[in-house]
Amino acid sequence: MLPMNTPHPVKKNSIHEVTIESIAFGGKGIARLSDYVIFVRDALPGQLLRVKIIKRKPQYAEAIIEEIVKESPHFIPPPCPYFSDCGGCSFQNLDYATQCQIKEQQIRDVFTRLGGLDATILPVKGAPVLWGYRNKMEFSAGTERWFMKENDPGTPRDFALGLHAPRRFDKILDIESCLLQDDERNTLFQEIRKEIKKEGLSLYNARTHEGYLRNVVIRKGYHTGDIMVNFVTRDDAPERLTPVVEHILRRFPSVTTVVNNISDSLGMTAFGQKEWRLHGPGIIHDRIGVIQYEISANSFFQTNTSGAEQLYSLVEDFAELTGQETVWDLYCGTGTIALYLSQKAKQVLGFEMIRDAVQNARQNAKKNDISNCHFFEANLDTFFQKNPDLIQSLPGPDLAVVDPPRAGLHPDFIQQLIHLAPPKIVYVSCNPATQARDAALLVENGYSLVKIQPVDMFPHTPHIESVALLTKT
Repeated sequence: MLPMNTPHPVKKNSIHEVTIESIAFGGKGIARLSDYVIFVRDALPGQLLRVKIIKRKPQYAEAIIEEIVKESPHFIPPPCPYFSDCGGCSFQNLDYATQCQIKEQQIRDVFTRLGGLDATILPVKGAPVLWGYRNKMEFSAGTERWFMKENDPGTPRDFALGLHAPRRFDKILDIESCLLQDDERNTLFQEIRKEIKKEGLSLYNARTHEGYLRNVVIRKGYHTGDIMVNFVTRDDAPERLTPVVEHILRRFPSVTTVVNNISDSLGMTAFGQKEWRLHGPGIIHDRIGVIQYEISANSFFQTNTSGAEQLYSLVEDFAELTGQETVWDLYCGTGTIALYLSQKAKQVLGFEMIRDAVQNARQNAKKNDISNCHFFEANLDTFFQKNPDLIQSLPGPDLAVVDPPRAGLHPDFIQQLIHLAPPKIVYVSCNPATQARDAALLVENGYSLVKIQPVDMFPHTPHIESVALLTKT
């Protein structure tokens, strides 16, 4: 056994045999030499491994797998042929029950270690759909193909349409299908690939910023079956796409609209500064619960429709609305939670910083004939301090729903929320670490953390959503 006080019990590039005890938040395996922690990429709980140290710090090291000495009892063969190179679904070689157990334990660890909170954590709500659950897939085009071990040495390296290789902005893993979208869209994607090659469309190079086609984005209405194909190009020349578009419309009558977004951005964005409508209305339709949505190429919509319905149903359950409440939806985005709750509340006020999202929220309310939702453009970091008269004029919240970005609640906003003193807060988070940090501050200022419900919206990935209920004591 290594001495407990050894500052660096491992050296860079050294090889060690370790057992993976658990999975850390973010997906790396945890092993130990005495009390020294080693994080191992792509490891599974219960594996016995020979690992190579690639980074060394005083308190921990990072390692990669050199050899699997003994496999995990939870291992299953990954169904995706690109699993070893893609990195997108890093848990797909774990049985699903174990995935959920790992995510639940991560929530417990985060709230206990970071938040110092003794909370009631409910079992993970598993995803209603395990494969094909994404309603939107964004594929990148490029001339620098990521070369897989399985590729024939003669495979052309200057054509790739697929997903970025892990930690590489320039290399693209060329794929023919993805298990996160359904069979219909995979067949469509294969046909689009074939036609792009046939027509000789030039592909974008992320280093030189040359080439025509940047992305192919396919969206589908989960409940309606509407399909949108969005070709993102560098050049404003939609006529180059005509043969491809005509072909896919002949083969796939289920494609209801095709658009061409133009983007000369140097970044890896699929959002265009200009859009051409090449076929159909330029939008597709879907719903969450009974609320109908029009979805354009660049509008935000939850990428897992069935998962969003489960999540919003849990928010509604935690809210326990009677029809008499005023709800404040803070960080409301395009109003999906606000509109969902509007059916059970007296009124809902939504606050959101992004102007386009606020406009979409208002349009969504109008489309659904919802008159008890009102939306405000508001940077919540400063909105309360800068608009005291407006805040004073609004009906106070019986319930506050907060759904912030991964960074969590801004410290200034937390103080304003504490001052606002809603009797009940439902906190929706895509980052349990910042949620635990914020919940601890609320508990220090008069709230009780009643319960936390983890929700798995993205099976086979390390990501986990959580819904926390806090009540004023």
